[in-house]
Amino acid sequence: MRRRTEAKRNAILKVAEELFRKKGYQNTSMSEITAKVGGSKATIYGYFKSKKLLFQAVMEGVSLEAFRQQEYGPSDGSIQIIPWENYRQISVLIDDLLNSKDGMKKTLYRFSKNIMRTVCQPEFLEIYRLALGTSSKSGISQRFFETGPMHLVGNVEKYLQSCKEKGELQFKDIEVATAHFFGLVRGSIFEPHLFNYGKKMSGTEVQRKTRLAVDAFLKLYGTEKADA
Repeated sequence: MRRRTEAKRNAILKVAEELFRKKGYQNTSMSEITAKVGGSKATIYGYFKSKKLLFQAVMEGVSLEAFRQQEYGPSDGSIQIIPWENYRQISVLIDDLLNSKDGMKKTLYRFSKNIMRTVCQPEFLEIYRLALGTSSKSGISQRFFETGPMHLVGNVEKYLQSCKEKGELQFKDIEVATAHFFGLVRGSIFEPHLFNYGKKMSGTEVQRKTRLAVDAFLKLYGTEKADA
């Protein structure tokens, strides 16, 4: 009896993982999972009390397997933790940042606006909340931080360092400067979205706020060589 119970739980996790991978967390329903697994929805809820708990179990399984195999690329379990479409969008924005032919201010204006629009999408915010709500022992929140925020921060550091080498920025500590950049850019945009506070911001408002943030950053760290 115990084997059948464990087998059923594994079958649910396998189907859930396939659907979460294909459709994302928000677009996958417990009814769809039930239909593919077979049986009743009550049976599914007997193993997992909510879709959130089911998703966390899937993330934990994929994350631990990825750690065991020492895989750290976008083809591993990070796809489960960070929605693939968001991961792809962020990768495109990083590539645009690092290879931009425009001046520093224009590049940072564009990057800041687009990255905030990306990370404030409902699906990314939902995964962000779920990752933060997992146990620290599972390794999920740490893996999310490594493959998401830290991956982004590391590439922004590269860009800001290149600007310093060209004499456009001046700072003593690249980590502190990058933290100030993200603090200014995301402070009035990401947190309100994350906590669903206030009215949803329009694209125009996001652009206005990110431009003000970049201007403040350049006022703090910019040099006379910084482009107008």
